[in-house]
Amino acid sequence: MQALGNDRTVKNRWLWQGMEKLGIEVLNVAENDIGELKALGVDPRGSNRFISANLLSAASGEPLLKPYVVKQFATKGSEKKYRLGFLGLSERESFLKTDQAGYIWADPLASAKKWLPELRQKCDFLIVLACMPAREAVQLAVDNSNIDMIVNGFTHQGSGMPAHINQSTLVYAEDEGKILGELRFKVAQREKVEAQPVNHTLTRNVQDEPAMAAFISQAKAVISAEQQILVNTAAATEPPPAATSSFVTTAGCTACHAAAFEVWAKSRHSHAIETLKQQRKEFDTSCVGCHVTGDGQTGGFVDLARTAHLANVQCEACHGPGKAHMEKPVETKMAKLTANSCIRCHTKSNSPEFEFAAYWEKIKH
Repeated sequence: MQALGNDRTVKNRWLWQGMEKLGIEVLNVAENDIGELKALGVDPRGSNRFISANLLSAASGEPLLKPYVVKQFATKGSEKKYRLGFLGLSERESFLKTDQAGYIWADPLASAKKWLPELRQKCDFLIVLACMPAREAVQLAVDNSNIDMIVNGFTHQGSGMPAHINQSTLVYAEDEGKILGELRFKVAQREKVEAQPVNHTLTRNVQDEPAMAAFISQAKAVISAEQQILVNTAAATEPPPAATSSFVTTAGCTACHAAAFEVWAKSRHSHAIETLKQQRKEFDTSCVGCHVTGDGQTGGFVDLARTAHLANVQCEACHGPGKAHMEKPVETKMAKLTANSCIRCHTKSNSPEFEFAAYWEKIKH
C-alpha cells in the first residue's frame, strides 16, 4: 500500500482511509507495508484481513500473520456458498536486515509449497495475492498446479493480458487506482467453479461514485497543502542547491536552436508542470519527476521552491545536461533520442495510448 517519497506518510494516511471506505477484506502484506502501517497506528497482527505466508517471526520461524484466509460467497439466485481461499506471498524489495525488528522474510516460492496443499483442502477456488517480479509469479504458476489464480502487482509493474499457465490464470494488478479488477465467477457442470478476470481501465469517461469523489477531492486538497508545507520547510532548513549546475535550461538552448525551441514551446512538454497543478499534484514526489528537468540528478530539479527554473520538460530532460555542449558545441554532443528515451515517463500506466512514431510527429525537431 506504500506511496513513495518523503510525503508518503501524508498520502498513506488518506490511502488507508480510502481502503477502509471501500471495505477491502483481504490484504497481502509486502515488505514496505510494515513500516507504513506502523506509522498509521495499524497493527496487522490485530486483524484478520492481513495475510502473509512468508513473513515470519525471527524468534519462532512461524508466520507473523495468518498465511491464508478463506471467504465464502454465494452466486446470484442460489443459496449454495463457495469458498475462496487467499494465500499471501511477497518478494523482498530491499536488502535491509529486519531481524532486530522481530521478523524475517522466507522464500515465497518455498512458502507456497508449504501452505498451498493445506489451503487447497479448505476452498473451492484458490487465489494467491502476490507481490513479486513477473518472472517469479510465472515460476509460481509453473511449480504449482493447485493454484486457480495469481493476482500479482510489484513496484509500478504495469498490467497486461491475463496469462494461463498450468492450472493458473495469472493477472497483473495495476497500481495507482488506474485499473479496476473484476472476477466473474461461473459455476459449470459438476459444481466446477470457473472465473474470468476482467480489467476495467478507469479513464476520465468512467463516472466516479459521488461520495467517494467527494472524499478524493478532500484528500487531494489536504495532501497538496501538506506536501507544500514539506517543500517550504525543506527550502528553509536544508542547504540550497549548488550554485553551479550542468543544466542551462531551455533559455540556454534558444540562441542556437531557435526552430527546435519553437516546436518545444508549442508542445505540452513546455507546460508539463501545469498539468500537475490542475490536479494539485505539483508537490507530489511520485509524480513530479516526469514533469520537470533533471529530477534526481546532480544540479537538477529539487522542488518548486528551490529550483522552479527547472520546472517543465525542457530540452535537457530528454537530451541530458547541456552546459558542456554549450561551452564546446562541436566537441561535446547532446544525447540523441530514441523510443527508449520516452518510455521512462510514457509508461503503459501513465500513457496507455503512447506510440513513439505518432508522438514524435508532434515534437519532431
